[in-house]
Amino acid sequence: MLDLDNLSADLATALAHGDLYALYQPQIDLRGEQICAVEALCRWRRADGEAVGPDVFIPAAERSGIIHDLGRFMLDECLAMHDRFVATGRAIDVSVNVSSMQLTRSSFVDYLIAQAAKRSPGAPTMTIEITESMPVSDMSVIVPRLEEVRALGVGVSLDDFGTGHASLAQMQLLPLTEVKLDRSLIQSASRKAGRALREGVERARDRGLRIVAEGVETEEHLAYARDLGCDRAQGYLFAAPMSTSDVEAL
Repeated sequence: MLDLDNLSADLATALAHGDLYALYQPQIDLRGEQICAVEALCRWRRADGEAVGPDVFIPAAERSGIIHDLGRFMLDECLAMHDRFVATGRAIDVSVNVSSMQLTRSSFVDYLIAQAAKRSPGAPTMTIEITESMPVSDMSVIVPRLEEVRALGVGVSLDDFGTGHASLAQMQLLPLTEVKLDRSLIQSASRKAGRALREGVERARDRGLRIVAEGVETEEHLAYARDLGCDRAQGYLFAAPMSTSDVEAL
């Protein structure tokens, strides 16, 4: 069993020593079949070479509070990639996952506002993805913060839509620009899951939200995403998460 205290301490050390890094997975516009966005994904490789999965270290970071420092690091990585795209004239959006815990502090939005003020407006754009590892519980705090984010021209995406806490109720309450359909639903052959997914897509479409299919790994998954009316798709069928240099080369 993992010792969460030791894991959290190791994570803090890794963050200080540069053992955490970002990879980027492209998203494809299903109309033009071109790369239109990348999602920044946090990765951790220990000094001994052992990789620790985000499904392990993100919950530990949230429980220990290190998520705030980790989130700042990933936001900086995302902003740096955004600046590279701007500098080279590439109209490619950049998204990054943000824990609901980060949004409970005003410092997150304050930092984002300060960083946005340093940048010229215009394409490409940024999107923050609300992760579902913890529930968005305090709407009275979260919603005003997200509205501030939206006022900056930053998009807000509801990740893992269709599972867990990513409910239809949240889609109605949060100031969203996008929903990302959970990979398990895209890959499921269940008729029940299919009906629920189509209902969710219809609600999202009624709200004018962009719809992204995650976990597209086969031609069948891609055909399903198209049939659902998704705007974008992301998954290993197109590309695995890759380094900054590999993204730029692609």
